[in-house]
Amino acid sequence: MPRSNTSETVKKQIRFVLKRLLTHVNNESSDQDYDYWEKKLSVRWSKDAKTSTNLIVQTELKVLVNFCNEIAHQRSGVRLTVDHMRNCLKILKEWEILADNRAKTQGSLQWHFTLNLWSKITEENLWKFEEEWDKRKSPSNQNSSIKTEINYDNFGLIPDISQIYGREKELVLLKQKFFQNSPPCKIIGILGIAGIGKTSLVCKLIEQIQEEFHHVIYWSFLNPPLSLKFIENTSNIISQNISFKTEDKFKIKLVKLIKILAKYRCLLFLDNIDAIIEHENYGEYREILQAIGQSKHNSCLIITSRKIPQELESLAGNNTSTYFLELQGLDYQTGKQIFGDIDTFHGTEDEWQFLIQQVCHGNPLFIKSIALHIQRVNHNNLSDFLEKGNLLIEDIEFIFNSYFQQLSDLEKAIVFELAINRNPVSLSELKHNIIIEPDGKNIQEGIRTLSTKILLDKEDDYFTLHPLLIEYFTQKIITIATEEIKTQNFQLLRSNSLTKTTVPDYVRKIQINVILHPIIKNLIHNFQENNVESQLIECLKTLKHEPSGQIGCITGNIINLLNILKKGNLRDYDFSHIPIRQVDFSNIRLNQVDFSYSQFSDCIFPQTCGSILSISCSQFDRYLQREYLLATGDSHGMIYLWKVKQDGKLELNKSFPAHGSWVWSVALNSEGQLLASGGQDGIVKIWSIITDISINCHSCPDPSQKHHAPIRSVTFSADSKFLATGSEDKTIKIWSVETGECLHTLEGHQERVGGVTFSPNGQLLASGSADKTIKIWSVDTGECLHTLTGHQDWVWQVAFSSDGQLLASGSGDKTIKIWSIIEGKYQNIDTLEGHENWIWSIAFSPNGQYIASGSEDFTLRLWSVKTRKCLQCFRGYGNRLSSITFSPDSQYILSGSIDRSIRLWSIKNHKCLQQINGHTDWICSVAFSPDGKTLISGSGDQTIRLWSGESGEVIKILQEKDYWVLLYQIAVSPNGQLIASTSHDNTIKLWDIKTDEKYTFSPEHQKRVWAIAFSPNSQILVSGSGDNSVKLWSVPRGFCLKTFEEHQAWVLSVAFSPDGRLIATGSEDRTIKLWSIEDDMTQSLRTFTGHQGRIWSVVFSSDSQLLASSSDDQTVKLWQVKDGRLINSFEGHKSWVWSVAFSPDGKLLASGGDDATIRIWDVETGQLHQLLCEHTKSVRSVCFSPNGKTLASASEDETIKLWNLKTGKCQNTLRSPRLYEQTNITGVEGLNYETSNTMKILGAFLSR
Repeated sequence: MPRSNTSETVKKQIRFVLKRLLTHVNNESSDQDYDYWEKKLSVRWSKDAKTSTNLIVQTELKVLVNFCNEIAHQRSGVRLTVDHMRNCLKILKEWEILADNRAKTQGSLQWHFTLNLWSKITEENLWKFEEEWDKRKSPSNQNSSIKTEINYDNFGLIPDISQIYGREKELVLLKQKFFQNSPPCKIIGILGIAGIGKTSLVCKLIEQIQEEFHHVIYWSFLNPPLSLKFIENTSNIISQNISFKTEDKFKIKLVKLIKILAKYRCLLFLDNIDAIIEHENYGEYREILQAIGQSKHNSCLIITSRKIPQELESLAGNNTSTYFLELQGLDYQTGKQIFGDIDTFHGTEDEWQFLIQQVCHGNPLFIKSIALHIQRVNHNNLSDFLEKGNLLIEDIEFIFNSYFQQLSDLEKAIVFELAINRNPVSLSELKHNIIIEPDGKNIQEGIRTLSTKILLDKEDDYFTLHPLLIEYFTQKIITIATEEIKTQNFQLLRSNSLTKTTVPDYVRKIQINVILHPIIKNLIHNFQENNVESQLIECLKTLKHEPSGQIGCITGNIINLLNILKKGNLRDYDFSHIPIRQVDFSNIRLNQVDFSYSQFSDCIFPQTCGSILSISCSQFDRYLQREYLLATGDSHGMIYLWKVKQDGKLELNKSFPAHGSWVWSVALNSEGQLLASGGQDGIVKIWSIITDISINCHSCPDPSQKHHAPIRSVTFSADSKFLATGSEDKTIKIWSVETGECLHTLEGHQERVGGVTFSPNGQLLASGSADKTIKIWSVDTGECLHTLTGHQDWVWQVAFSSDGQLLASGSGDKTIKIWSIIEGKYQNIDTLEGHENWIWSIAFSPNGQYIASGSEDFTLRLWSVKTRKCLQCFRGYGNRLSSITFSPDSQYILSGSIDRSIRLWSIKNHKCLQQINGHTDWICSVAFSPDGKTLISGSGDQTIRLWSGESGEVIKILQEKDYWVLLYQIAVSPNGQLIASTSHDNTIKLWDIKTDEKYTFSPEHQKRVWAIAFSPNSQILVSGSGDNSVKLWSVPRGFCLKTFEEHQAWVLSVAFSPDGRLIATGSEDRTIKLWSIEDDMTQSLRTFTGHQGRIWSVVFSSDSQLLASSSDDQTVKLWQVKDGRLINSFEGHKSWVWSVAFSPDGKLLASGGDDATIRIWDVETGQLHQLLCEHTKSVRSVCFSPNGKTLASASEDETIKLWNLKTGKCQNTLRSPRLYEQTNITGVEGLNYETSNTMKILGAFLSR
């Protein structure tokens, strides 16, 4: 019998068939015709057993083919014929995956078969099939092993166990389970009561066996992560190449984790898993534990718990791959050793034995606690302790309660502070944070007395508590805080802030989750949800009658609780005349709040920065001593200067307007005395930093020598004598810093220039370009010495290592290339892969050990220069990482993102220490409803607003749940029922105007969606994307109908012709293409060429005869649709032209530009009809009202203006309430000039 075709195409076809069947039977598909297919074919799991993985299919062969070819499922490009299907089923049968259930097979079109699968989970079956395929195709690879270096990964830092008492037998037994057990254990559980030594035993075990594993990963469940974060972070530590999509479901992510654990031998340690058992997220953790215990893999999970988790009980017993060890108490001789390490104690052997075994039950923590008690109270005499009858100790909580009752108010405040911080705290931090002692004099004495009463850990000058004590005192805090709010008798809430702004961001998030949320839950239980707010307000009113100096932390605690209760909207509250400590106001809406005469301390406020486009760090010894200086440039034309303090915190030092629009690049020289900036306006500026509060423009290079397009990169030479700039005009310029003279203009790149950088010795300059090349130039002569090729897409950034021996380049092809430089010769020695999208920024660390890269995939990666391996993948961003830099000491990575955030990461512990968020309400898109009565806008604050065209009031707000989803464009359906929106998350969303319901189209686009438009009948939607494609969508069904793929770069603009027959698309590739939707052709009808830059907007005239386009070449062009002839080119804008619109009668053309102007053109004469100049920033969108009498314009100045076209006057300005609109900050204390000014920009006021 001839063998079946087993090409890669057939593999793809079989995988597709399996996926289609599985997603249908598991109800995971978005089938609009689900009921239709249920009648045509039968797909069901076998009912033989609940755990059966046999899938039974019964149907005609042709129906199965049509079912798989359903248009909604053509994402992979697979289209099957009947012959294809026969071959697929034949292979599955040969491999004994398929069992044919038909009585007669010859010539039968009816099929009845059973698929003997591996799992009920879709993704797991697909991976198993691929493994089976690879195994059969390459059997020689079955026994291959993976050799890799050991990685020891500590989340929260694994405890350092310098000494362990006893447990020698247990260690021997556990090592046998690892190395002599067959098969090796997948799950080992260490069980026992609190304090028995479970964590210490595992840490000592890991110390002895870690060399046997690729990775050792520690998770402390004292601060339990969400299950999805646990899966993603664990997976990414083990394999940096694993990817998780936002839309991936929990089970898909879990299957990926299991697959990784099968590929690499890993040891996972989940410490104190009891903490998650009562958590609302535990259901998913239950599935994680079961999957690890039941799946086939080479790794091991160790858990510590007080008892066997219920879901693992079934795995215990005869299952040799699961082992549970219950720890017993220590013998009394070992217990005596613990006493002896504390002090010299006196007692008989009988007393020792009774105390350690009967009273303390051999529990190490009990023994230490009792020893401290006897030392302090009974003068080291066991007899005295035993004679006083302290024999009722049943558990650790009893001991802790007895300790707590003996603590003074100061000692309680100290232990509460240690529990709240959850990490080691310095003495100076305790003095600063605890308000019970304003001068902090007695804090040190309190620490001394406290250390004699409880187990207080000290390392250097930092103090912390045993994890059990942290857990105990956290529960005490929740209980006491709830009672204090009920009674308004404040002590804890007065002395301690329950959440801190002075700690790293990740710690503050933990404090909110484990302290504030449970308090809110308790308050709701006590007062009912509607009355909690009233009770908190009553607490605030009570404070008005107290002396300001005695209020302490109460106000801040109340505000933080209100913020959670009111979900970030604290409108109309009165916080006047009271001190406010430790509140993060950065994401709280504070409209009409009264802060008058309040005193702020340790509070965080929002910044007004837009998208962060550029970032640079330098040492600044002269004025800031050992603190660093950081500069950032944003999309508003602003530059911000920050101090990076020694504790890893950013503090705003100064902000100032630098350019009229986007600041694409900033650079600090090595001494931190000069700052250079390059902008959208094509101008380079050099600033002298005279002091930490004064900025003077040092020199503005000769305007006649300026670039003729935006400047993408600026960089100083090491000696600060030269400045190099790279521009979208394809040139590089080298300037004299002293005179501002242009010394060289370097020409040779065929496309836009991205990054430029000097070599450390200042003799060479490297540049990357959209022409996919890297060029090396002589600084002295301006000659191009080398051209490096190899990248398959734009080269966005280049960087030299500090020793000048390596060059790194980051590209749109998702790779980083490492080039060695030996005797003037350049060789590509490695290519780093892992990013899933364009790489925008790269940097070498000053110590030469690391490379950091920032990408369009919203991740930052840290690479080892020595091994070329990815050490860590930092996630959490909401958009592209546009710029990254290292601190001068190579301890931190600082990043700027389009999501308006600045983040500071610790390289040592891979944590985000601080995140600063900018806030903006700039309007990106505007459109009229078909009847002209409503105006719809999309904003940078993630909202779509509906405005009354008559009154200018907001009628409705549609809010994106994801804070970081940036809206790019909106479109209103011609029938007035729907709004479509695009964003950076690759999706298209539809909003029902009447019901506010939101629908999300399946993520067919692989990159961000830039543009959308409805067909005239509202039934079809067209989209343009950064993946260079154009897609047609069925609006009622949400299906992708057709894909056009001729553009060579991003598709930035799309438009339907009013007659519904044509689509026009404008692209980054500088072309406009015309497409027909009336047939099955996917080739363009015509290509319009003539623009010299990106095409941001295309629009048809009402008769479909003309097409207008706008570009960053500063022109608007008018085209004849029927033959593609250029009719006219309108010039006058001084920068990019973002938007263009025809009037309803086709006589006028409006354009909005980056120069903040709107120009109205006469279509027939080509003359400028009107110039509208009231906006203060870029005009992103323009549209005519249906009656043609009004023009609406949307701007980055956060306003919409309505213009009377007859008079050319602005008849109304629409603006949504700013973050601090009508917030009273009269007489406030504790705000510096920059913060006060920011609050005013956001709407706050000072009363006279």
